[in-house]
Amino acid sequence: MKKLKFMHIADVHLGVIPDKGKTWSEQRSREIYHTFERILEIAGEEKVDLLLIAGDLFHYPPRIAMLKELDAQLAAVPDMTTILIAGNHDYRAAGSPLDRYEFQSDTICLKAGEAERVVLDDLRTCVTGISYDRQEITEGIYDALEPEETAATAGYCQILLAHGGDARHCPLDRERLLASDFDYIALGHIHKPEIIAQDRMAFAGSPEPIDYTDTGERGYIIGETIKEADGWKIHTKWVPVCNRQYVDLTVQMEPDMTNFQLLQLVQDRIGEIGTQHIYRIILEGCHDGVFRPDFNSLMNLYHIYEVVDYTHGVYDLERLAEENADNLLGRYIRNFENQEDELHQRALDYGVRALMRCREWSLENK
Repeated sequence: MKKLKFMHIADVHLGVIPDKGKTWSEQRSREIYHTFERILEIAGEEKVDLLLIAGDLFHYPPRIAMLKELDAQLAAVPDMTTILIAGNHDYRAAGSPLDRYEFQSDTICLKAGEAERVVLDDLRTCVTGISYDRQEITEGIYDALEPEETAATAGYCQILLAHGGDARHCPLDRERLLASDFDYIALGHIHKPEIIAQDRMAFAGSPEPIDYTDTGERGYIIGETIKEADGWKIHTKWVPVCNRQYVDLTVQMEPDMTNFQLLQLVQDRIGEIGTQHIYRIILEGCHDGVFRPDFNSLMNLYHIYEVVDYTHGVYDLERLAEENADNLLGRYIRNFENQEDELHQRALDYGVRALMRCREWSLENK
């Protein structure tokens, strides 16, 4: 029997302008479009039969012009059916362009407000899902769904398309979903890819990161289904595809470090990881009390989103222990007396910094 090849994507966010105000914002917006185009090219190269889009293809409810462009792009991929649901960003409100639009390509956007099932007889597959009709849905609308088998669809591969996973956006009961009779559950909304159950249920994640909280690689899922005597066998693989990543780069400061040395260290690390990425530089450790880092020169060379300074001046531990003899800070310092090895000294440093930050926060919020 012919295998069904499918691709599962979500959270593309076409139309978003990431990191507004940064010099690379418009470029990132274009890159998101280009990555989507590349995904469709891959779908054609891999001869994908079914493209599943688990919500938030667009960053906002699409206009007619955007839907026409999408329609033409999908039509250009030969012999591919596309099933999509609208998510909380591109929700399908009654009477909206997405609600009224009639695709010319082999594309179906599932209904909002109630479950809809699409039967693909040529692929021996049924796809069930629910689109959003508003930005927030606090009910677990997917948890109780089950495949609706008829005599005509008995033995078909059953796929669920769902978008959600937090309190304000269709909370998901993962155990209940896994206990359902769906053969594959394609999830969207959470931008970080997550394989919840191998070959069974997964968040594909966003193909491109959208903001600095989306650290790490991003991509899509490609898979195939084949009918065997004991049911459908599904094999999936998550594939990275993003142009850039957001990277949190932590740099440990030393008391005698100069600005030149700091910048050289950061530059070397960026060179090792990749100059194409977007960085948050996180400074930790201690300085001499006078030092102030200056990253202006590197800001012009690399994509640096921000510099977060968690450094502090060198603490006089003896004085701190004496002044805080009757509280937690003093007791913590005394616990490390005669512990000179690097591991204990690092634990002492981290602990003192954390306690000092708590004290500063308490004073600021009195």
